[in-house]
Amino acid sequence: MRVLHVMMRPDAVYQYPIWAVALSLIVAAVIATMLLEIGVRRFVSADFRRQHNEIGAAIFSIIGVTYAVLLAFVAMLAWEGFNKAKAASHLEAVVIQDVFEAADGFADPTRADLIGRLNRYTRAVIATEWPAQAEGHVDRSGDAYLDELHRLALSLRPSDQMHGNFHALLLQSLTRLRDARQERLLAAETTIPAIVWIVVIAGGTITIVFSSFLGAPNVAMHLAMCSLLAVSGVLVLVLIIALSNPFRGDFRVSTAPYEYVLSRIHGPT
Repeated sequence: MRVLHVMMRPDAVYQYPIWAVALSLIVAAVIATMLLEIGVRRFVSADFRRQHNEIGAAIFSIIGVTYAVLLAFVAMLAWEGFNKAKAASHLEAVVIQDVFEAADGFADPTRADLIGRLNRYTRAVIATEWPAQAEGHVDRSGDAYLDELHRLALSLRPSDQMHGNFHALLLQSLTRLRDARQERLLAAETTIPAIVWIVVIAGGTITIVFSSFLGAPNVAMHLAMCSLLAVSGVLVLVLIIALSNPFRGDFRVSTAPYEYVLSRIHGPT
């Protein structure tokens, strides 16, 4: 039932632990491979298949290498996207710290107002935007707090050179914060296109089907080899699933950098 749910709703994989998804897909792949091999043996004799083993093995090697390159390419895309999302999140947290340090150079009540708004923005990212990203959609609740913070910064009129320097640093840090925020939101919206999933699954199916047409003297050995081939493909597929949505699943990017920065921001909530 779980495998059927995953097949009907691809996003459902993130509702279960990754080990459960991997185990379900492995079991389904092994059972399907065994049924396929048994079916092929029923309709195509082993002797007939062995007669074509030489050319079949040559073609299978080409198919296998092509599919391996495809899997490696998609896995690298997923890994690169995950790292970009993680880097964008860490950069945003660092820039929040920069804004805090710039705001800390002002005197109260301006300082308290700036830090309070920054505090609310950071809490919105942690408490509202992150859970939304974990559900697969983007929430922009933090925009209002960031806009308020930016308008307040623009309204400030430095009284001397020192405050002018802090003001320039504050505006520069807020611009960088907007850029870092957009990078993080873009990473949350970016995922592997559906056509790539279709090609990966279709390529794996073709590879397994072709391996079943090779003739092997021992049925158990052939079943074992085909099953292990299916398992190896599923393991890479699980890796791609785990990394393709950086803010979802067991290995999602955490809010730890934001929580650390928030612990250093002292101001009204």
